[in-house]
Amino acid sequence: MSDFLSSQRSSVLTRFGAGRGVSLFFPVAVVACAAVVAAIGGLLALNRVREAEREEFVAQNTIKEESVRPELLAQISLLDRRLKGVRGLLDEHTLTSNIFRMIEADTHPQVRFLNFIFSADGLKIDMTGEAANYRALSQQIGIFERDPQIEKTEFGGLSATSEGLVGFKLSLTVKQALLHLRQ
Repeated sequence: MSDFLSSQRSSVLTRFGAGRGVSLFFPVAVVACAAVVAAIGGLLALNRVREAEREEFVAQNTIKEESVRPELLAQISLLDRRLKGVRGLLDEHTLTSNIFRMIEADTHPQVRFLNFIFSADGLKIDMTGEAANYRALSQQIGIFERDPQIEKTEFGGLSATSEGLVGFKLSLTVKQALLHLRQ
């Protein structure tokens, strides 16, 4: 009888364990397979939607391209070339009037300039002038030295004039940007 119980016990345990292992694995496998199939289906549906949107976009662009007239494109192209040409001229054009504006703005009230020579090649201005006194001359030189458009300031040739003024010579070297429209 003990053989009978032990044989029945092992067969019950075997059936119980075997049935339990199969019953847990099978539903998990079915759920995983269903999830993969659902994901593939979702991706295929999304792909179809995106493909339809792309086709609609291409169709709209084709309609827009056909609505643009060739004459209009030629006119736009001509205008663009002309604007580039004008822009090139403006960028390369030198404006000496900017130098006169700078000198006018930077001249001390007690100083006057008598002679003006400008060399565009060296960007150099040579001037002679008169100042009411040494202090006014010193202030004038300081104004030019602080001006950001002037690279170098040199002065010399101090002399006394018959009117009691201080004569001087002044050389300024200006920056290239001062001669262009855009600064």
